[in-house]
Amino acid sequence: MNAPKKLNNVNYLIKLVLVAGLGGFLLRWATGQNITVNQYVEAIASTPIYVIIAIEVLDKLSDKMDYEFLGFAYGSKFGLNKVLMSLIIAGIGFVAVLYFMTGTITMTVGAYNTGILLAAATYALYIVAPETGDDELIFFLWLAATIATSGQYLGVAFSLPIAKLTMLLLS
Repeated sequence: MNAPKKLNNVNYLIKLVLVAGLGGFLLRWATGQNITVNQYVEAIASTPIYVIIAIEVLDKLSDKMDYEFLGFAYGSKFGLNKVLMSLIIAGIGFVAVLYFMTGTITMTVGAYNTGILLAAATYALYIVAPETGDDELIFFLWLAATIATSGQYLGVAFSLPIAKLTMLLLS
């Protein structure tokens, strides 16, 4: 029989404050941009399904680090803090989403569509957010955006990036 797991409240609170703070900063930035709800919904709907699945898997991995075993925190093999590891996972998710949705990684924010940046940041915040590993909320958001756009981006969402993956593996 498996022993019950106890949520690490300190990590939970730290992640909660980080998500709220970064989310607030993101929304403050977005209000200064020329973005419509339509651009955001289109960016969510055109997110490839394999990216949605990867975000859900990364979220489950990130949330798994929030628990303790019988009151004792299990340490990381690499000596990293669990919250820092969640932030690293979210950063990887953010960069991967930008790459798969735009085909490039640049260091200038102006090079990206604001809707795509906002969608990628939403996914990254979801990965860091505590207690989201049980539910597939991003998948439901993607479904809602797909319905809102009448399935207009299903071809994009279900296209396999064979050429992109081949180039990525070869480089």
